[in-house]
Amino acid sequence: MSNRWTPIIIRTGSPRHQLWQAVGYGAVALGVLWMSVSVSDHRLVDFGAAAAWSVVVLGLNLLIGYGGQVSLGHSAFFGIGGYTAAILVADYEWPFLATLPVAAAVGGGIGLLLALSALRVRGLYLVLVTLALVLAFPSLAKMEQLRDLTGGPNGKVAYVDLPPPSWLPMAVSDTGWLFLTLVAIAGLLFWLASNMVRSRVGRALLALRDNETGAAVSGVYPAAWKMGAFGVSAAYAAVGGAMLTLLIPIVGPDSGGFLVAIALITGLVLGGASTISGAVIGGLAIVWLPALSKEWSGSIPFLSDVEGPMFANVLYGVLLIVVTFVMPGGVISFVRRLRSKFIRFVSDLPARES
Repeated sequence: MSNRWTPIIIRTGSPRHQLWQAVGYGAVALGVLWMSVSVSDHRLVDFGAAAAWSVVVLGLNLLIGYGGQVSLGHSAFFGIGGYTAAILVADYEWPFLATLPVAAAVGGGIGLLLALSALRVRGLYLVLVTLALVLAFPSLAKMEQLRDLTGGPNGKVAYVDLPPPSWLPMAVSDTGWLFLTLVAIAGLLFWLASNMVRSRVGRALLALRDNETGAAVSGVYPAAWKMGAFGVSAAYAAVGGAMLTLLIPIVGPDSGGFLVAIALITGLVLGGASTISGAVIGGLAIVWLPALSKEWSGSIPFLSDVEGPMFANVLYGVLLIVVTFVMPGGVISFVRRLRSKFIRFVSDLPARES
């Protein structure tokens, strides 16, 4: 019995594929512009925070999903980036956008130093090394000797003044402009990461992930590529931490703690490893899933006002388990499987010579 529906075949790089991409990117851009003028400032803060978190998840994905190295230390890089931006803005009156390259350099530099350990250990031992950084970060941020820089246990406060420019053709609020700024920065970083994984760099990382010995025989130097992946990944995480200070003008010791590390791993798994767009789902999940679980638990009639917030953690865990079983490869992988029933993208390989 033949199938009633034959999926449409679109070859990558063809005019139809380029049209598909243009329509998709155009729809996203129009949706972002519409949100900046139609959504309330409270919700724009959440969506802007999701853009910052998605950059951090993307950096972690470059390391785990594409590089095959496991790390729990990216919450520390996230906190380092936030502190870098806050210190430069509050103490030295730097413009916000100028702090992003510095945050990337600081986070990437520390990531390269930590990557030296990745050359000697792997697997669970590498997890322990990166976990040590996460456990040490809050204590370092609270040190009395660093209070002038970090603000101690109370954190560092840095208010960014970034009003909408006069040349903007539409009327947006201050929060709307901050949202557009963060989405634009995130879009640029996603574009760079997408081009990177499709280039020789991405092919080398995938080769190391799948078969390190075979990659080394093929001319891929494992030590250099591992260190580079760790450095770029840490730089992305630091930039994401700096981006969040634009909306939430305080960075505290817990910004780089263990709970943030777990949230990042959760976002990576939910969105889907080895997928660039999965980081967007991961950022949205980090911001919205805890809030939605609290809202749903508050609507349960047999729970008191005290028990409701406590049950929210249970509901949050159940949601994660359900999503993991229903969508084992992440949300993006699940969506792609559904899409393949109607539209399939195939590589346009050169014809084989006889």
